[in-house]
Amino acid sequence: MGAGMNKLYYLLVLFFSLSLSAETVTPEMLFAKNKLQETTISYTKAMETCFEHTPRVRPKQLEVGGLETELVVNAVNYLHYVALNHCMKDEYIRFLSAVEFYNSLVSNDEKLTVGSFVTDSLKEEVQGELEFKQLPEEVQQHFLQLDVLKVPFDVATLVMELRGDL
Repeated sequence: MGAGMNKLYYLLVLFFSLSLSAETVTPEMLFAKNKLQETTISYTKAMETCFEHTPRVRPKQLEVGGLETELVVNAVNYLHYVALNHCMKDEYIRFLSAVEFYNSLVSNDEKLTVGSFVTDSLKEEVQGELEFKQLPEEVQQHFLQLDVLKVPFDVATLVMELRGDL
């Protein structure tokens, strides 16, 4: 999850570096900047919960038998993003709402373009769903019924174990 934490660092630097300019600051702008800082902190806490404090799932818990490794990898990657996005859903909405409100108050050259912090994860889920739907129905159902994959989990370690890299 190093990339997630790098994005988080960038996000924190970006928002905490928002400074009030010498020009008159409207109550709306002050509120927007405060809201951005507030939602950034909340987003950060949710990321720590959803990304960092995830249980380790062992390959044997998947009960995959002789299923091809890459099919298993596709399934667990998809279900990782489903669980992660579900965990972060409320924070995504609050964060994007704060960014949009701020952007509605500033000129085009001051607009924040940080939606990728949210949309990258959502895009990965949709891409993963496409690959997941190509698996045989019985394989899909097998993975969908596994409780260990219904909450955020450490997908990076699991994939490395599945591929024999650990």
